[in-house]
Amino acid sequence: MSRVRLLLLGGLLSGSCVSVAQGVTQPADPARPPAVVVDTLARKFSLVGPLDSATRPNQLVHERYPGPRRLRGTIGKQPVTIELDSANSSYTGAFYYDRSGRWLEVRLDARPGARTLHLCETPAGDLTGRLRLPAKAPAQLKGTWENADGRHQYPFVLRETYAGAARYEQDLWEMVRYTVRRDTSYIPLDSAFFHQLYVRVSLPNNPVAEQRLRRALAAPFAPELMPLYLDTLLARRQLQHNGYQFHGVGDVVYNGHNLFSVLRVSSFQQGPDYHPHEWYDGTTFDLRTGQRLRLADLLVAGYQKRLLALFRRGLKRALAAAPGYGPLGGAAPPLPVGGFVLAPAGLVFTYDDRDAATLGEPGAGHADRFLEVVLPYEELVPLVRRTGPLAPVLQERGLLPKK
Repeated sequence: MSRVRLLLLGGLLSGSCVSVAQGVTQPADPARPPAVVVDTLARKFSLVGPLDSATRPNQLVHERYPGPRRLRGTIGKQPVTIELDSANSSYTGAFYYDRSGRWLEVRLDARPGARTLHLCETPAGDLTGRLRLPAKAPAQLKGTWENADGRHQYPFVLRETYAGAARYEQDLWEMVRYTVRRDTSYIPLDSAFFHQLYVRVSLPNNPVAEQRLRRALAAPFAPELMPLYLDTLLARRQLQHNGYQFHGVGDVVYNGHNLFSVLRVSSFQQGPDYHPHEWYDGTTFDLRTGQRLRLADLLVAGYQKRLLALFRRGLKRALAAAPGYGPLGGAAPPLPVGGFVLAPAGLVFTYDDRDAATLGEPGAGHADRFLEVVLPYEELVPLVRRTGPLAPVLQERGLLPKK
């Protein structure tokens, strides 16, 4: 299961496999703005005349969440990366071995006194490993990894680092806009809902790249104009449909080797039938320049035919692992319209209902409205440009000769 799917299902916010690590707690940020609910602000910025004679109360929420802390190091001789998100005085996140790219769940509880980080290395959340931390946590964390039954142990070293990576935050904008009945201001007559997490990148040593990334990934308007934008957007949707809901997430799926990959997941539904759509759009950036990378920037000239063959092979693997989806893409399936992302496991494409209409109404055996196709880096070696942005990833994994 991919990290973005874990996020969508709440896997990064809750779980039964709990772990504890006093050494990686994060102090509260006094500058972090609290959640704000502003009814009068939304009314003030409304551009649309009353849809009813009663006042239209709106609810607006804006909050900024800190991005994950990035820890890198080794377990035994294996290089690892850990990314930890904070939530309600605890941490959740992801962990992968750099040379294999296999995602593992990480659960941490910030309760004082306990000093063990538990690893859940299976989709079912089974506990398969622990990192025993020292009593005092210096900048460089050292301790012992052991498997679930304690029979195998290896030393580990971890350090927080953003070399070749970016710090980032997630900016939440949420608005509920509704009309009310003429005889009361408390019973909603019609409503529209918007919820979006935007990515806000910080590169203090590279302001040019930072500004490019912010323009590409941040909210479409400055904070003082967002209430106006959202109120107008939802009012227009209400005029078109009796009810509208939008949920959006910008999930960072790769952050390293000067590569920054974001998967935007948009889910919306509107009347009269309220059949939801779930769309996946990937973008990858070069952190040195802030420019968006295309497949042609990463792969050798003339890659198209060979990449399509690899994709179709990967699609067959994905369908074999999830037969409930049935055939997708026809006899000669094209690449998905949503583009690609990089992930620790490889190059990732995602089919949604823009590519296959059957994904709009999933049936038995495939409750998800998407199908993820992963092309492992090992398969991509013949197609990767040896001097391109993706080459360092392959070199670290021992797939290319070291310089």
